[in-house]
Amino acid sequence: MSAPQSLTIPLAAELAARLAAAAERSGLTAVELAARAIADHIDGVTAYGRLGEEMALVKDRLAELAGLVGEALAEPAPGAVAEICRYRAAKVPAA
Repeated sequence: MSAPQSLTIPLAAELAARLAAAAERSGLTAVELAARAIADHIDGVTAYGRLGEEMALVKDRLAELAGLVGEALAEPAPGAVAEICRYRAAKVPAA
């Protein structure tokens, strides 16, 4: 584990008051609370990024699947059925 790093962030008065009130309610110091909030936010951002990547992958695969289904359900070209069908009706001589 690396050594702790220091970070100085200027806070608006309203945000500083909210941080102080939250620290008092939680029993944590303002520094501990801010560090937890930053860690939670980073976790959320990275999870959101992974979710976006996974959704894009699913979307691409669904588009690919839709294309394959479309090809499978498309009307065959004229004569295509005759090329793959082994059954040939017997020709009945004209009477």
